[in-house]
Amino acid sequence: MAATSVTGVGMGSADGANKGSSHMTLGVDHLIGPRIMAAGTGVLSGGALTVILPALDGVTGDYMVLCGDASGSAAATSASMAITADTTTLTLAGTGSNTVKWAVIKVGISGATSTTATNFY
Repeated sequence: MAATSVTGVGMGSADGANKGSSHMTLGVDHLIGPRIMAAGTGVLSGGALTVILPALDGVTGDYMVLCGDASGSAAATSASMAITADTTTLTLAGTGSNTVKWAVIKVGISGATSTTATNFY
């Protein structure tokens, strides 16, 4: 049986170099690359669906909305987004009462400064 320590000192505790600072936090802001902010599915009514989300930080140009037909008929879909002080509104369109899948993605790569199309990999 190995020795462990709940106090952080003595046998079984983490080495000082591996423990890290007590003030260190690694939140989602440290993730590299695009992030999915919200995703879901919904059923169109008369070819339209409105999804209301909490307000996202920034402007609509900071995000992309992807949507696609999930009903198996490969019908065309479209999406637009508007951000106000209180809400983010997605307007999805498609065919009839098909089910659509959607995702809101924050664009860009952490630390990237180029605005031209480049392969980042």
